[in-house]
Amino acid sequence: MPLLEITDVSQAPPVEGLVASYVDSPAPGTRLDRTALEVSGWVLGTHSQPQEVEIAAGGEVVRRISVAVSRPDVAALHTGAPEVSGFWSLVGTLGLERRFSVSIRAVLGDGDLIEIGSVSGTRAPLASPYEPRLQPLLVTSLGRTGTTLLMNLLSAHPAIVAHRAYPFEIFPARYWLHLLRVLVEPADHRRSSHPSTFAEDIWSVGYNPFHTSPVIHASELADLLGRTYPERLAAFCQRSIDDFYATVAALQGQPSARYFAEKFQPDALPRIAWELYPETKEIVLVRDVRDLICSVLAFNGKRGTVDFGREAFKSDGEYVRYVGRRARQLLDAWKSRRERSELVRYEELAMEPRATLERILEYLELDCGSTIVDRMVRAALDHPGVQAHRTSPTVEDSIGRWRRDLPATLRPVVEESLDGVLTELGYTAR
Repeated sequence: MPLLEITDVSQAPPVEGLVASYVDSPAPGTRLDRTALEVSGWVLGTHSQPQEVEIAAGGEVVRRISVAVSRPDVAALHTGAPEVSGFWSLVGTLGLERRFSVSIRAVLGDGDLIEIGSVSGTRAPLASPYEPRLQPLLVTSLGRTGTTLLMNLLSAHPAIVAHRAYPFEIFPARYWLHLLRVLVEPADHRRSSHPSTFAEDIWSVGYNPFHTSPVIHASELADLLGRTYPERLAAFCQRSIDDFYATVAALQGQPSARYFAEKFQPDALPRIAWELYPETKEIVLVRDVRDLICSVLAFNGKRGTVDFGREAFKSDGEYVRYVGRRARQLLDAWKSRRERSELVRYEELAMEPRATLERILEYLELDCGSTIVDRMVRAALDHPGVQAHRTSPTVEDSIGRWRRDLPATLRPVVEESLDGVLTELGYTAR
């Protein structure tokens, strides 16, 4: 059975800014025994020739390809066309949805993007030969949504192991899954490891610089690099995760641990976890995003820091738009896995921790008796780090704080950036 199958390839109609374009490969019906596919084609601009093509999925750019391939056939058909108008690259699919669709977009000189086509396909799960001892419990969320509170509660259950260094931000599983995603990705000599210089860079390893043409012209090598090698690497990463958490469980006196718990972001890594661990459990933790924004601004003010992504933006308005995009990604992540994940709202967790914990433990198929739930709640509330982590005097004050704390200048930007997100997550717009 092939690992990868291309189900559809579409060509975008001509638009202003482009003379013409075409996606040559892959072709519909292509079946491959590997995780990477070839994407190639050509593009001609009207006023300036695009220098790059982007491959994007779910709002994330997964590959940038230089327009650097000589296409005399295209130049012969289009008077005045440049000799170089083609693009070619391998594109990895690990981290995409297993039923995926990617858009192919030309990047114009002014930065504008024009879609020239799309590719859809399906991929079977990566079959790691390793049998894990512990299963993942993903706490997928954004910052300042109560993840530390939830992790504090979960870590008090004897069957859930998490490194208990407050605020629970030791992420070995995320590290090893990220390593897997990077090391199986095909070569990108411009942005990642280069075959001539990779040994000089002691700070990073990067994509496999030889997972490209001409090596993959031999199907045996293409399958080795695109399937056999990723499966072996996946097993190594799973064993590394298991070894870490088995050691932590022993140190913390948790011989009956069934899950390891970590905070995750709404990105590719939860998808990879679900793929390698079919028995994964995931809690998608959400909060009224307006309160989240107020909490970030207050936390940074309290600490005298610029954190939670705010450091990347010149203004609070730009940051709010970024948070809006991240909130949509979280919403999309939950919608794509809503049949097998558990949605938890911060407001429920904070105001009714016992009832919310019982529901979570039922989802995890763990002991949810009153004795263990009471012990978990006491352990979390008595933790010395709780007060330092808060930005509101009481739990009640943290809910709906946007009505008094959100600056008036940000309210129009918040409303625009969160259009539709709040209601889909169960919050009122006013």
